[in-house]
Amino acid sequence: MGTAGITGLAGCSGGNSSTETSGGGGTEGGSATDNGPQQVSVTVGSKRFSEQEIFGEIAKKAIAANAQNADPVDETGLGGTAQVWRALTNGEIDHYWTYSNTQWNQIHGKDSVIHDREEMYSEVKSLIEAEHDLTMLEPTQASAVWTIITRPDWAEEHGIETISDFADYIRNESTDFTFVTYAEFAERQDGLPNLLKEYDIPEEKWNKVNVKKVGYGGLNYQILNSGDAVATTGWMSQPQIYQYGLKTLEDNKGYFSASVIAPIIRNEIIDQNPTVETAINEAAKPLTTEELQQMVLEVSNTDATAADVAEDYLKKNDIL
Repeated sequence: MGTAGITGLAGCSGGNSSTETSGGGGTEGGSATDNGPQQVSVTVGSKRFSEQEIFGEIAKKAIAANAQNADPVDETGLGGTAQVWRALTNGEIDHYWTYSNTQWNQIHGKDSVIHDREEMYSEVKSLIEAEHDLTMLEPTQASAVWTIITRPDWAEEHGIETISDFADYIRNESTDFTFVTYAEFAERQDGLPNLLKEYDIPEEKWNKVNVKKVGYGGLNYQILNSGDAVATTGWMSQPQIYQYGLKTLEDNKGYFSASVIAPIIRNEIIDQNPTVETAINEAAKPLTTEELQQMVLEVSNTDATAADVAEDYLKKNDIL
């Protein structure tokens, strides 16, 4: 589960956390003064599941503590990929954290697969900044590569170690099982439809499988752990894989692209107040896959909120 880091920007001083506001999108404020950069409100968005909401809380707290003359506005938990991306490009929010493979394959419709983290980050950053008035900020060290996850007893019983083994199992008329997938992943370009083609799983065979579609939030793993399904789709930063002792199948054909997690922000914000960019970069740089898994697990299994674990993370890394 180790991931390669990508060199980040230097330097933002720590500070004490302050109260975030809530409200609508956009920016406000006047020109820069002797007291620092221009006053701005930064509307922070996220998708509607724990991992993304943690990203939003990290950003809000970092902006409140370490950016000058900047007030974070809470619009986390908006919905799925399309809704959050539309909100960002329409100016309804100013900032959220994205996944490079989602940007490359789903949002910008690229068919090619990029396995190298640094190449993927560079290509996606160039693409976003060429087509939109946005900046992709420094990446985290965390990775969220997609894969197929199975119950280990089921995989051992049928000798399944790779996605090719899974495909062979289906092609051999073994379709009497339940497969859980995220509804969005079942439709997206880099999701199930092209995965089935890449691994030569005939549509007529796949249609015999009992496919259950669910939303984000961990229900797929609960179904798998309860024994009501044998396999699901997910990404490697999800802690339920390790919590339930599940098995990840090897993507032996290299179908899935590298997934670098990185913040995106509207250029209007950083043009008006560069300290916002610095604060977010410093908050994002230390984040590892293992830390992210632990935070999501804590939110899932305890009374801790996304705000609680975000604050702990920032303090642990001397950002607050």
